[in-house]
Amino acid sequence: AHPALEAVFTVDEEIGMEGAQGLDFSQLSARRMLNIDSEDEGIFTVSCAGGASANVSVGLTMAPNAAPCAKLTVSGLIGGHSGQEINKGRANANKVLAAALQGLPVTLCSIAGGSKDNAIPRASEAVVVSEADDFAALFAANAAKAALPETEQHAEFYCEPAEAGEMLAESEAVLDLLNAVPNGVQAMSSDIPGLVQTSLNLGILTTDADAVRLTFSVRSSVNREKFGLIAQLKALAARFGGSYSESGEYPAWEYQKDSRLREVMVEVFEAQYGRKPVVEAIHAGLECGIFSDRLPGLDAVSFGPQMHDIHTSRERLDIASTARTWEYLVAVLERL
Repeated sequence: AHPALEAVFTVDEEIGMEGAQGLDFSQLSARRMLNIDSEDEGIFTVSCAGGASANVSVGLTMAPNAAPCAKLTVSGLIGGHSGQEINKGRANANKVLAAALQGLPVTLCSIAGGSKDNAIPRASEAVVVSEADDFAALFAANAAKAALPETEQHAEFYCEPAEAGEMLAESEAVLDLLNAVPNGVQAMSSDIPGLVQTSLNLGILTTDADAVRLTFSVRSSVNREKFGLIAQLKALAARFGGSYSESGEYPAWEYQKDSRLREVMVEVFEAQYGRKPVVEAIHAGLECGIFSDRLPGLDAVSFGPQMHDIHTSRERLDIASTARTWEYLVAVLERL
């Protein structure tokens, strides 16, 4: 064994999030970690977001209704991944529809949009009852006022007849909640230019027999900000007569301004490759977050050889890059 391995451990990507959660950390004394889990040679990852799936539910009491209903739809939005595209100004269809309904004389029968908490919804729809004779015009006027970013000006709004359905006695509370919950980028990093530090995405909105349910993907590379967002959602749930739960919570890998490991790896990379590596943070989750949470003071960097089409049937590993990365790893261990 290389002598430096007494103070350093390496991890490859096979461990996975669930494996990291179940690891017996009492067997680890090292506080430097070389995480061989990146697929772009020359890119070092030094921080990632922690997250959770947050759920807010409002219990329902159904009221009979014989009046005609209208189905309201917003569609044609761009959407995207809530980790990778959350900073690109993509509109969330659930929030857009809630804003277009705000202040209108309506009672909800149902409202729904999105299918994954980590995907920005492209479409959302509601079935409503309104006593206003000119409701379609009112909805169109409200929709025209929706604060859509320049990239979403092609969004489409529809109002069409729908079959009569039971009304939600909690309609006002549901709409007020939807308009009150935060969404999108909440904070940018002061250490890494352009990095989203904290965000959330209202990815799933459903109405079933007993509740309207909102599911968010909450992310932050600063743990206290993640828990602050969760506390805000809990407070809003209570304010509007709802309940809160969460699942899949995982910790952030917070950026370390002073990292001896990072310094050594950058120096060795420049010596071997004749250029500087890219040092970056990502607004998504990595196993390093779990390791840094369970091993206080951990100094970690994620790197790896060049790979293509990862997690697909076309996944390929660059053999020459793997050889260079092995030589690089040995050189780093010799310096530590």
